[in-house]
This record gives sequence, C-alpha cells and structure tokens, in this order.
Amino acid sequence: MYVADRNNQRIEKFTSLGGFIRTWGRAGSGAGEFDFPFGVDVDGRGFVYVAERNNNRIQVFTENGTWIRMWGTSGQGPGQFSFPVGIATNRADRIYVADSFNNRIQVFDTTGTFIRMWGTEGALAGQFDLPLTLAVGHDGTVYASDANNHRVQRFSSTGTFLSQWGKYGTADSLFLSPRGIAIDSADRVFVVDQAADLVKAFTADGHFLFCFGGRGTAPGLFDRPEDVAITPKGEIFVTDPIHNRIEKFVFSTVPVQSRSWGRLKGIYR
Repeated sequence: MYVADRNNQRIEKFTSLGGFIRTWGRAGSGAGEFDFPFGVDVDGRGFVYVAERNNNRIQVFTENGTWIRMWGTSGQGPGQFSFPVGIATNRADRIYVADSFNNRIQVFDTTGTFIRMWGTEGALAGQFDLPLTLAVGHDGTVYASDANNHRVQRFSSTGTFLSQWGKYGTADSLFLSPRGIAIDSADRVFVVDQAADLVKAFTADGHFLFCFGGRGTAPGLFDRPEDVAITPKGEIFVTDPIHNRIEKFVFSTVPVQSRSWGRLKGIYR
C-alpha cells in the first residue's frame, strides 16, 4: 500500500500489516519531488500515479519509486490543473483526475495524453463544487465526491451522468463533508464523511447500508478522517491524519478495527 505523506512531501510504501517498505520524494518542483502530494492510485501494471496539488501536475513512478514521467501545468485548459487532488485508474488504462478548483474531471491515457473532460461549477447534475476524490467501479463507473455540494455523483467511463445521492445533513444517507471513496468486491461504495468522523457504506446506486467510526482517539475512532481504500481481500484502510495514523478494519457483520499504525500526515490510496 502507498501513502501520500503530504506534509513531509513524500510517498511511503507499507505492507498491509503496516510494515514499512520504502519511501521516496522530497520538497521541490523537479522530477520526483513534491509540493503537497495528495491522491495516489496504482494501475493494473503496478505503476503509481500521484496527484500533486500545489505543483498542479501528475507524476508516475514504478512500484519501487523510480520516476517515469509527469504532466500538467497550472491553468484552465485541457491537461492543465488547478489543485488536482483525486486520482483513479481503470482497467482500460485511463487515468481520471479530480481537477478540484476547476470543478471538473479530466481523463488521460497512461502517457499523459489528454482524452476528455467534463464538469463545470454548480450544483446541477454533472456539475461540481470542489470534487475531491474519485473511485472507479468494476464495471467502469466513475464515482466522485462533490464536497461542497455534499453528495456523491456517478458517471459512465466517458462522463455521462448516471445518478447522485446525498445532501447536507447528519442522517445516514446525508453528508457533512464527503471525502474519500472506495469500492469493494461486492460493489459497495464506502465514503468518508469527514466532518461526521464516519465511513458510510452504500450500494452502487446510493442506498445506505451501514457506517462505522465516530470522534475519538481510541482504536476504531477518527478525528476528521480523509480517505479510504479497500484491498481485494476486503481489508479496509482509513487515513486518520489528525492522529497521524492509518487504521485497518476487517468485516464481521460490519467492519471492526483490527490494527492501526503510523505517525503520518497523508492520504492512503
């Protein structure tokens, strides 16, 4: 697993039990350097993609941290970014980037060639107010957390709007501040509701299933959790950045906390 340790300007790699493997990166704007790395995802070939917020670019590495390429500059044109945060890959070698301050999703191939984009600022279907995190389902459906609209939106792989759920509130199916998204092998959609200190699980079309977490320092609790990731084995990892740790959960009837580790400041992906 890979963690964007954003305030330390580096990527860290761990085993699923929290064993440290390696780290790479330092502060800067050169190849392999970072200024607030945020989203991380790994494609089917093991290449690591990092959305670098303050340098407005995407960097690509091998699984061992060897730099391969980068693309992106600051701006509003195709292939340019304003605070890219979320990143996700699909099985067809497409790279989806949440271009947060431009309120849009951009799509690239693995070499960084621009393919398409969608989204404008607003609250209508297919519009965004600060899209932050992306996830791609097994069928290619793209899920986006639309933070300031307090909702999750679903799109086809080419950007056609499919559905949405959520609005501001504390009820089970509502959000205070949706952040990280992950999808498990049963197509359940897990969403971090940051200000509620919860992870909420939904069906693929947005029906609430269960939630876990709560505010606190004890194992299984959070203080403004940021992101969530799920392994093929169903292990759930949640970043708890205020406590500088990663928490791991496993399923019983609902997830139960099994391990935590770290003095990190970052995002797991």
